[in-house]
Amino acid sequence: MSAATITWIAFASAVGASVLIAIARALATPRAVPRSEPLPESALDEAAGVEDALAALVRRPTVSYYDQSAEDAAAFSALKKDLERLFPKVHGAMNREDIGDRGMLFTWKGRDEKLRSAIMCAHFDVVPAEDASLWKHGPFSGDIAEGAVWGRGAQDIKPMLVSSLHAAERLIAEGYRPERTIYFAFGGDEEIGGTRGARRIGEALASRKIHASFLLDEGGPIADGMLSFADRPLALVGVAEKGYMDVAVETTGAGGHASMPPAKTATGNLSRAIVAIESAPPKARLGRTVRSFLDRLSPYSPFAMRVLFRNAWLFGSLIKAVFGSSAATNAMVRTTYAPTMLQGSAKENVLADKAIAIVNVRILPGADSAGVLARMAKLVKPYGATVSLAHPDALVEPLPESPVDHEGYRAIEAALAGSFPEAAAVPFLFNAGTDTKNYRLVADAMYRLTPLLQSSAQLEGVHGRDERVEVANLRRCEIFYKRLLGNL
Repeated sequence: MSAATITWIAFASAVGASVLIAIARALATPRAVPRSEPLPESALDEAAGVEDALAALVRRPTVSYYDQSAEDAAAFSALKKDLERLFPKVHGAMNREDIGDRGMLFTWKGRDEKLRSAIMCAHFDVVPAEDASLWKHGPFSGDIAEGAVWGRGAQDIKPMLVSSLHAAERLIAEGYRPERTIYFAFGGDEEIGGTRGARRIGEALASRKIHASFLLDEGGPIADGMLSFADRPLALVGVAEKGYMDVAVETTGAGGHASMPPAKTATGNLSRAIVAIESAPPKARLGRTVRSFLDRLSPYSPFAMRVLFRNAWLFGSLIKAVFGSSAATNAMVRTTYAPTMLQGSAKENVLADKAIAIVNVRILPGADSAGVLARMAKLVKPYGATVSLAHPDALVEPLPESPVDHEGYRAIEAALAGSFPEAAAVPFLFNAGTDTKNYRLVADAMYRLTPLLQSSAQLEGVHGRDERVEVANLRRCEIFYKRLLGNL
């Protein structure tokens, strides 16, 4: 027998053994217990009234703009007064501070100063609404109709602010006082970076030497039907957040009249540079968060999926290929480049002496902005292009990955069991940006979950037309917070 044959037999035996091990591991992770039923309608009555509070806040057009002169300052002031009216017990039992003009911090003092505090986050600003005539109910009507609260902010993210305070109001009425101190940190400019709200709150907490055990901010939904193979809704608890930067790709040329163009123009070179960027995405990588996501997802998946998910060490290449086939899952396994803006000549018959593209980059945990910029620079160099940060102040490095073996994650799981019992919590890599970046110095662990049951169709209302939240869904969100706060 030749050495090559012996080598091949040894290899085949090793592969066969690996597959058997993979199947054994999958069998050791049986499908989870039967899915629990949702809370009955009668159980939702305890949270009655939260919809009226949300409607009141939706009626305030708290739209944030980079140009502050475009903001409706009166709407922001009125919302703060609404909170005093809607939650009198909260204002009696907690210390409320206005941090700058776009931050609010409530402090609910705990009984035991030795216990680490917790932070509940949300933001009360919203994005602009498109033509109001196209909405079924006005974007700032706050209508309660057809079983839902309608208007801009009804999903993103005033429900979390309202539900957390409404739950605290009820707990205070019942004579409850938390064992640990709980902070409610609400920013009013998250949609434009959080520099006037959450950043100043985070700085204030840091200056007071406050370091919480964990915080909860907006994040993944309780996804209903988004992963077709999962046997139940999945509460996508963001335990990590991708970094963010806008990269300017620039080329230069001689300019001049378009009737006598050179062989290669600044605009043409820019186009070739963009094609080079899009044609060479970074390599896919199964980071710690994604591996944890797959492992926690496996009990709710069919057997074949369990084999894959429980054995990423063996099937990593296949998993990366599958994830790379969809935009949503591709973003979980690689840094992404998205060209979004182009600028060339200001006139049709004039050659551009400078052409610029903006590429929006979301950085996978484990990478950093310097490495990403260096790679992009190498890709575009053959076309005479350069890269630089378009908005240095907006750069956000990837946020640390928070553990699932942590009291904060367990508290969230327990609160979900009492409010969305049909769902399973799974750790998740959150691809969008949140205010959590401003709290990285004041919390051990940061979790991102929007406790609302939502389908892909429902999520289209976020930043879209006819934004709304069902009353029953909102009441369950409030019950989630009552369970969470009550168990801390």
